[in-house]
Amino acid sequence: MIRRALVLCCAVLVAGCGGMRYTDVAEKNLAIRTETSSGSAFSSVKAVLGVHAVDAKCKLTYEGYVDLDRPLVQVGIPPGRLSYLVFEFASSSFLGGSRGSISQETLLRPHPGAIYDVKVTYKNELYEVAMRETPRGGRPRDIELVGLGACKGS
Repeated sequence: MIRRALVLCCAVLVAGCGGMRYTDVAEKNLAIRTETSSGSAFSSVKAVLGVHAVDAKCKLTYEGYVDLDRPLVQVGIPPGRLSYLVFEFASSSFLGGSRGSISQETLLRPHPGAIYDVKVTYKNELYEVAMRETPRGGRPRDIELVGLGACKGS
């Protein structure tokens, strides 16, 4: 029964992300460190990253999802191009049958040669996504997460 609930939760989450795995670029410039805990043996949490390309008019094209199912997942996001990243957390309770999801989104235009460290945390119904950029030969700096509203279409 627990396995069935997990499979159902994952299917719902993946369906919400379009069900297509993201095919990244060769250079892995996004290092995502994920830590999830539901706080109970009777519930679970799943985290995924949805990747969207953003055109000059701020229209999104869904490119796929990445399971954040390991402590470190490395992904390649095209440098110089604006992307919209959606970090989604889906939780489910086995006994109560409750499910929920919450997401944190951000626009990102990776600089060539820069590395982006992302810390994704979900513990006891509290979540956080923090991002840091390390330019080639430069000092690391925190990056503020900005929503799609910050996109200036031409």
